[in-house]
Amino acid sequence: MEPIFALDIGTRMVMGLVMTKDKDQRYEILASAHTEHRQRAMYDGQVHDVNEVARAVTTVKEILEKKFDITLKQVAVAAAGRALRTEVASAEHQELFPVRWEREDILALELEAVHQALRQLQATTENDATHYHCVGYSTIASWNEEEEISNLIGQRGKKAKVSVIATFLPRTVVDGLVAVLGNVGLEMTSLTLEPIAAGQAAIPHNMRRLNLALVDVGAGTADIALTREGSFFAYGMVPMAGDEVTEAICEHYLLDFKVGEKIKRDISSKSQLKFTDFLGTKVVAEKQEVLAVIQPTVNKLAENISNEIIRLNQTIPQAIILIGGGSLTPMLPEMLSETLGISPKRVGIQVRERLGDIQGEKSLKGPESITPIGIGISALEGTGLQYYTVTVNKIPIPIFEVQLTTVAEALLAAGIPPRSFVGKPGAALTFEWNKDMRMIKGSMGTPAKLTVNSQPGRFEQTLMDGDHIEFIPGVSGEDAQATVEEVMPPHETKWILWNGQREEYSPQVLLNNLALKKTDKIQDGYKLTYISNNDLQDLLEQKKALQQTQVLLTETLTVHINGEVQTLVLSHEIWVSGHRIEGNCPIKNGDAIEVCFQRKTVADLCLQPKPMMFTLNGEKIEYPPQITEILFHGRPVSNSQLLEDGMDLRVKGYKQMPILSDLLPFVKFPNELPSGVSLKLKVNGQDAEFTTILHPGDRLSASFE
Repeated sequence: MEPIFALDIGTRMVMGLVMTKDKDQRYEILASAHTEHRQRAMYDGQVHDVNEVARAVTTVKEILEKKFDITLKQVAVAAAGRALRTEVASAEHQELFPVRWEREDILALELEAVHQALRQLQATTENDATHYHCVGYSTIASWNEEEEISNLIGQRGKKAKVSVIATFLPRTVVDGLVAVLGNVGLEMTSLTLEPIAAGQAAIPHNMRRLNLALVDVGAGTADIALTREGSFFAYGMVPMAGDEVTEAICEHYLLDFKVGEKIKRDISSKSQLKFTDFLGTKVVAEKQEVLAVIQPTVNKLAENISNEIIRLNQTIPQAIILIGGGSLTPMLPEMLSETLGISPKRVGIQVRERLGDIQGEKSLKGPESITPIGIGISALEGTGLQYYTVTVNKIPIPIFEVQLTTVAEALLAAGIPPRSFVGKPGAALTFEWNKDMRMIKGSMGTPAKLTVNSQPGRFEQTLMDGDHIEFIPGVSGEDAQATVEEVMPPHETKWILWNGQREEYSPQVLLNNLALKKTDKIQDGYKLTYISNNDLQDLLEQKKALQQTQVLLTETLTVHINGEVQTLVLSHEIWVSGHRIEGNCPIKNGDAIEVCFQRKTVADLCLQPKPMMFTLNGEKIEYPPQITEILFHGRPVSNSQLLEDGMDLRVKGYKQMPILSDLLPFVKFPNELPSGVSLKLKVNGQDAEFTTILHPGDRLSASFE
């Protein structure tokens, strides 16, 4: 088998391997090389400085090329789990007669399940799912004739089904890798996810029956993969790792990041650490002192990893396997054991030395080599995503077989919005006209022009590696526009006399009872009212709508009488050119309209004062009004006084309040009175005199004692 170039572009380090597979199906590392970024060019697995990352990749590439005296042009890479999204989806295929399921059949079925996962992502994500790349998938279950089976290849049946877990990353992550590789003349041929790749190397197939958690602790992220029942079933990511520990050292001792990184690596091998801080002061720190500085950060990292594992696994796994350079962080295995509540013996670091199927390059050791080895295995086994390139208007566009296969999808990947695929018509103008919906269409657009390899193309056309797409966007039509005058029906302008005043009588178009000008533009969603100028009813409706006369707006008269509201219905007469009109009639140019309304007077109200009520010796009595007087604004008015809307009238029946002696005629006294008795008078239980002033509702008593 031809050797492959596997490249692990990490936050802190870039490592490259040249690997092959021998005739005994064992993997062999032919050569390796690694280098660190000169400065922080990547954060949390995302490329931030393309040129600086490209410099590190170039260094690794040139070392390997010198060892083999060849030029490396193609590479297999992996993406970190930053902003990782996962979806579980299924697909099935059914035949009329039993067939033997070949590898090609199962691959097609797996890709169909990945497409279904992408559709699920589109339905659940708040962002457009076209901004995501599928960067890997794993088959978690297979069925033949409704019976679950470990491997469908070679089986016979009419119905096959697979379930996959597909992983997606934002395009910015993948595009950053593509930009780096393009700068150094490398073509990406295979892409996978780092936890998927690491799992290929770190956990053998026969161990995936156990519930294990693989944690790839790098510099910026800790990627997590979980196994159960023979496969990886869930992936996750914690956006912190070894860099946070280094930063804690730098902040405490005021150090440059590179110095802090060296101190972190030396903690495990030295009991005393010597260094110079940023201000030039020489510092000697004991190992325990530095451990105390990083302990809170390591504890937080362990808690975050543990929480993510439990969230994904829904329970505590049987064991934790750590890989990556960050797995050597002091105290991390012990704190993971403590936070998860499992035995320290169940938390271990996987190193290349224990990978029995990996031959060659004995100098390559430690947990940081696991992921690049896994990237190589994924490429050799063809489990990574096959990658090729097409061009859209001479711009290279990465294509992944499981996601982008058509011209339309390639245009989307190039950032061309779907609305430019066709010259859509201009927006229609819709509005209400007397509660009827009306629509004016926009102009038609110009269709887009599309060629594939200089030949007329179709949006649904399948693409091949190296295809060239030329696309000229369609031109949208103009949005519909209209003025008030353009939508009004034909009409005649008339001049009339309204109660002696000459005025124009034309149709009116109203928006919220405001008249629009003929030159005003109609906006989408307007609710317009059109009132013509044909007859008297139209004229009165215009007057009411435009509030030009208060009388026409109010067909009732409201007055207040001693605080109580009374409504009077008014009638009116309308004369058109000397003729009294009952109902409706046409209005012609030059007509004179007079409106005469019935007037109401105080006499029409038939107002009478009400008697005062008292309780006398336990009986209710009425003290009749002594006068009848009607007041408006405190002054008397006559019965001929015209009523006005809102007038407040007061009706008085007494010039002054009565006194106790005024009510004595209502008392029934005995015909004969015993000698020596006297008249006792009380008001509301209190002794009173003949001249005591009374108020309505008072309780009176008069008796001889």
